[in-house]
Amino acid sequence: MIHQWVIIGGQSSINESYHPLQPHKLQEGLCYNGVMIKVIIFDLDGLLVDSQPLQYQAYHQVFTNHGFPLTPADWQEWIDHSYSAQQWIQKNNLSLAADSLRAEKKTIYEQLIRDELKLKPGAKTLVNTLYGQYRLCLASSSRLESIELIIDKFDLRPKFEHLISDTEMVNGKPHPDIFLKTAQVMQVEPVDCLVIEDSLAGLRAAKAADMACIICPDTFSNLEPAKFTGAAAVVRHLDEITFTLINSLGK
Repeated sequence: MIHQWVIIGGQSSINESYHPLQPHKLQEGLCYNGVMIKVIIFDLDGLLVDSQPLQYQAYHQVFTNHGFPLTPADWQEWIDHSYSAQQWIQKNNLSLAADSLRAEKKTIYEQLIRDELKLKPGAKTLVNTLYGQYRLCLASSSRLESIELIIDKFDLRPKFEHLISDTEMVNGKPHPDIFLKTAQVMQVEPVDCLVIEDSLAGLRAAKAADMACIICPDTFSNLEPAKFTGAAAVVRHLDEITFTLINSLGK
């Protein structure tokens, strides 16, 4: 039996009655807290693809080349706050040019995507199952070029109506800008959206946008479920996200 972690009001419990996602047509979506879920918004890095080790590898190589190596603890802080390269440089008073550093990292990372990037277990099944039952959108902190490279590698582009990068927003996660923009382009209210995320920054952004959020923590981050206070639910694996779970969520 698979244990499904559900966190409601800061208290965690284990749901022993897990049933896998069974595809069936839901003409009007499922209700969340009295509101019909119309749109499901997926994060990308650390949720659908196992990219955080590769992101870290690329940035670590570039910063090390310039004499400022990134430790695993540094990268965890970076992820938790969803820093940009510019923000990290400013925070640590580094004498580096963000534009040239990002260009170096882009070259390394895109080659790693082509050669090494893999989907998270259950990712494609989950997207394929929810597709047609809900409208799907992808909202990521990565650059749009990286998003497109990744979803094309795994033939996921047709599943998502829009691909949105928070590098195009005034404020990135944990600010709600990317999710509010997503609701706008999908032409729905924020409360009509459910976000599936892996990070604390993503959770905070979703809650600030008044959206329900399911968390599936990235194992690379090594955060315990209890850290994600305010999540509607926390699961350990993507295949634990079920229609029953979505329909039973509470803020």
